[in-house]
Amino acid sequence: MNIKLVLASAALLLSPLTFADNILVVMSDKDEMALKNDKTYKTGFYFNELMEPVKQFMDAGHTVTFATPSGVAPAMDPNSNSITLFNNDQAYYDTHKKLLDELKIMDPVNSPVISFNRVEQIGVDKFDAFFAPGGHAPMQDLVVDDQLGRILTEFHNAKKPTGLVCHGPIALLSALPNNDQFVAKLAKGEKAVPSSDWIYAGYDMTVFSNSEEVTATKYYLDGEMLYFPQNALSQAGGDYQRNDKDWTSKVVVDRELITGQNPASAMGVAQEIIKRL
Repeated sequence: MNIKLVLASAALLLSPLTFADNILVVMSDKDEMALKNDKTYKTGFYFNELMEPVKQFMDAGHTVTFATPSGVAPAMDPNSNSITLFNNDQAYYDTHKKLLDELKIMDPVNSPVISFNRVEQIGVDKFDAFFAPGGHAPMQDLVVDDQLGRILTEFHNAKKPTGLVCHGPIALLSALPNNDQFVAKLAKGEKAVPSSDWIYAGYDMTVFSNSEEVTATKYYLDGEMLYFPQNALSQAGGDYQRNDKDWTSKVVVDRELITGQNPASAMGVAQEIIKRL
C-alpha cells in the first residue's frame, strides 16, 4: 500500500472543505435619470464603484452574479470613465477596464446579467452577499423596485452582508412598503411620510452627501435633481453619517448593512463584505 497516498487521502478527509461564496451584484438597467424641468442626465453604473469591488471579489475566489431589474445589460455613466477615479494610475485603470471588457457586462447580446425574476427563480438563499454600486441610475428605478425590496428583505432576514456605495444605498428604499408614494412626494417637494415598518429604520448608513451632490449639480449634471439621496434616506428613518471632508472614503457598518458615501468608498465597502464571508 502506498503510505503517502493513504496519508494524503486522510488529510483531505479531515480538512474542512471550502466553497466560493456567490455575491449578487445589482445594477440599474436605466441609462438616464430624470431631472427637474423635464431635463435628463445620461448615467448608469459608476465604473470604479462597480469594478474595483468586483475585481476584489473575484481575486478573493468568490463567484459574482450580475443582475438588473429586467436583465438588460447596464450602461456606464460616461463621467465615470476616467483615470482620476483610479488614482490617476494608467495601469490600474487598464486592469479594471480589461476585466470589464472580458466580463461583457455591457454587451447587449452576450452580457451575463440576469433579471430579478431569474434571481428569485434561482433562490435568493443561494446568494451569500449583496452589492450595489452607484452612479445616479439607481435613483431612476431601483429605488421603487418592489422585487428588489423582496430580495433585500431576504438578505436582511438572513443577516447576510448587504453592501451599497455612493448612490447605491438609495436602493434601500425599495424595501419601504410605500416606496412609490414616498418617492413621488420627494420628487414633488412635498412632505414624504414613510411606512413605519421599513426594515432599515434606525440603521446607521451613508450615501452620497448633499454637499457632494451640490458639486455634482454644478459641474456636470446640467440640471437640478428631483431630490437628494441623503435627505431621502434620513426622512425614511435612516441614521445618516458622513465624512467631514467631501470626496473622501466613509464606510458605515451596522449589523448586516455596509454603506459607502462616495466613489472613494467602494474599496472599503468591498473589503467589509469580504471580511464577513
